[in-house]
Amino acid sequence: MKLPPKPRAIESKHFMDKVTGKTYRFYTYKRRRCRRVELKSRIVDQLAGYTLIEKDLRSVSIWLEEIERLHTDGPKGKDESYCASPDREKYNIVKGLFVAALTFYGKCFTKCEGRPVKLERAQIDIEFHEIFDRCIGLRHNFAAHSGSEKIEHVEVALVFPEKSKSTSQCEIFRELHQPDLYWPLPPDKTLMELVTHTREKAQAKIDKLIEKIMKEDVAVNYRKYGLVP
Repeated sequence: MKLPPKPRAIESKHFMDKVTGKTYRFYTYKRRRCRRVELKSRIVDQLAGYTLIEKDLRSVSIWLEEIERLHTDGPKGKDESYCASPDREKYNIVKGLFVAALTFYGKCFTKCEGRPVKLERAQIDIEFHEIFDRCIGLRHNFAAHSGSEKIEHVEVALVFPEKSKSTSQCEIFRELHQPDLYWPLPPDKTLMELVTHTREKAQAKIDKLIEKIMKEDVAVNYRKYGLVP
């Protein structure tokens, strides 16, 4: 049986039951309802896993675009990449988006339950390795937990007038050291460039797996799926 031509004109629509949260999908071809047969195999599971990875990377791209829109308080000087802003209303949002972006990006390189595949550093082109390592380091040491680099930490200090002899003049200060953002400057690769490059790698995996499923399963077992030769 010959493989179907590309692109196909099948349209997809879906809706969610707002009570149960269950999503329903239906497909039409030239306004006529299509049959839907769910595929099950190890390769299909891999395809599903890379699809989730690609979706995570799309989310990261959206969050980085929003950071770019909001980020107005430096770093702007030469060799400055870190930022901590006094504008807490804005930069609490920036920090939240930044942590979400780091977390989701790092998740793409971590084996997760229900996701049988992950990306590897070796798949990333060498020109992106420096920014990749920095991004993963920030994920480990800032977004996920406080690590050995102490990107975020607190120093507790006892402060008192230089000639004070009374504890009544002493105060304890908690000195919080926590950046809002790491924003690499040229000539470094940007975080967005890294994410875009990584999405391209995930999409290449998706395309390859779809082709493999069509050739090695659907085209061979078309009668099992009720297809007419």
